[in-house]
Amino acid sequence: MLAKTPEGTPAGRRISLYAKLLGIGAIYGLGFTLIKSVFPTPILLFFIGGPSTEGDLAVLASVYLASGLIAGVVGGPLFGALLLRRKGSGNDPPPPRATPRSGSDHWRSLVLSFLLAMVIGFISGLLIIGAYWFGILPPGGVLDPLALIRSSNFPPGYPLLVVWSLARDLLPAMLAGVILSPFGGGFLYRLYASRRPSKDASQHGTVEDDF
Repeated sequence: MLAKTPEGTPAGRRISLYAKLLGIGAIYGLGFTLIKSVFPTPILLFFIGGPSTEGDLAVLASVYLASGLIAGVVGGPLFGALLLRRKGSGNDPPPPRATPRSGSDHWRSLVLSFLLAMVIGFISGLLIIGAYWFGILPPGGVLDPLALIRSSNFPPGYPLLVVWSLARDLLPAMLAGVILSPFGGGFLYRLYASRRPSKDASQHGTVEDDF
């Protein structure tokens, strides 16, 4: 009787699955960072450098770019966990090695890639706001979203200003999700399609078995 390898155990398969999600998230974060740098403020600030009303421009650009990478590392496993927690429907489980075949499947792959990128963009926006909130970046500058939010004299306008501050990262995230869909969309679709139905779960194993 052969002993089970670590990868053959449920815990090993789960670790392997989240490692893949971590890698995909890192690649999406890198793609988001590259697209965000073309917009083009962060990369221009990085090369200009030196002090300004926004603080040291090289530090400012580094924080902006690093926020995308960190958001990818966090967003990949987080988005995967949300897909894994999603309850299946119907009486029969989907094919364990499901891949996009029909037009609707490819659209689902694109949507899942788009949503992952949006999650990464949202996390990146929160990290930028947090960098100003905790004093990592000097407050009061033109790029400071908190200064814009606090300057509102119309209380119902606060949520809109928060959304606008986050939208600065969501826009490049949308483009990243579309561009990277051929790379990560198929894996995300497999994760989506391999969800385990709550009924007869004991007969079909776990979703980690499919990866």
